[in-house]
Amino acid sequence: MNNPVDIKIAQFTKPNNLEQSINNSLIWEIFQKNNNEVLKYFIKFQQTWVNQAYSVFRDFDTYLVLIYLINKVFLNLSDRFHYMSFESFYNQEKLSIDKINLIEISKNLNIPKETIRRKVNFLQDQNIIFRDGKSIFLNVSKISIQKPVTSIGLIASSLANFSNLLSSQSWFGDKISQETIVKFIHDHFTVSWEYFFRFQIPYLVRHRTFFGDLESWNVWGSIAIVQMRELIEKGEKQVVDTPGNFRDFFLYLLKNKARRGINASSISDISAIPRATVIRKLKVMEKKKIINRNKNLEYSVGSQAVHLKGLEENYLIHQKLWSDFTSTMYNLMKHSKLKIC
Repeated sequence: MNNPVDIKIAQFTKPNNLEQSINNSLIWEIFQKNNNEVLKYFIKFQQTWVNQAYSVFRDFDTYLVLIYLINKVFLNLSDRFHYMSFESFYNQEKLSIDKINLIEISKNLNIPKETIRRKVNFLQDQNIIFRDGKSIFLNVSKISIQKPVTSIGLIASSLANFSNLLSSQSWFGDKISQETIVKFIHDHFTVSWEYFFRFQIPYLVRHRTFFGDLESWNVWGSIAIVQMRELIEKGEKQVVDTPGNFRDFFLYLLKNKARRGINASSISDISAIPRATVIRKLKVMEKKKIINRNKNLEYSVGSQAVHLKGLEENYLIHQKLWSDFTSTMYNLMKHSKLKIC
């Protein structure tokens, strides 16, 4: 384990010197004005992360419970004023989870308690978590299945590109290279990933709550991303007006008639969700008018769904919290005790 660090101080997004800290609202303002650029990197990262998450167990709920428990380990480290690097964390044999409260997990993840019980039992059967006396531990050697090597690279790429965008602002300071960000996350892994899970876990929970299950959301997301990329490309080529903020982008997405959609087989190939499952999810969403199907059996985002308000609200919440996460990471790197030397 690395030397103790005062994580409580490091976690403040506004350090003691408020004049030097990066204000979340300022980054949000820049992100709104450059939503095309932000979304381009966000959807690339998020689709890759989600598909990798599904591939671990072929079950989103089990993975969601796992990362919730891993984050409990990160929080326990923070409470003891410690952090671990990427290497030191994954070199541990076991780490204490403290305790597993099924009711608490059910409430926080909005998943029925009996489902949580089954997922926890599965993780025990796989020896990913285990009991030793009265204590419960995370078997670190078993969670190498979810080492976020690719994710760290993609997040670093996003943060580096955003920092290039933000470096024109005097309050931000110099841009940060991708290599520097990768090194920072590796050196301060449990801190960085605790904040990432603070974004990602509620992100997944909101989608699961809206769609009923995360497989349906991933199917819908595969459809939406095709249209989002098409709209971003049109904006870059100045074929359409660039949306002035994230809400405008969402409205443009609904109004923009897709050149073509995506079929069930392609969705299955991208997401790794079995084609039969994809087709079942598509039928339900088509009935609700969340998606449309053309004569070529290709699907696009629906524009008449009664659910559109909920989709829009979730989308705006996600983009704001992604902006907050990036603000936190920049403050950790530039202004906390963990700042880049």
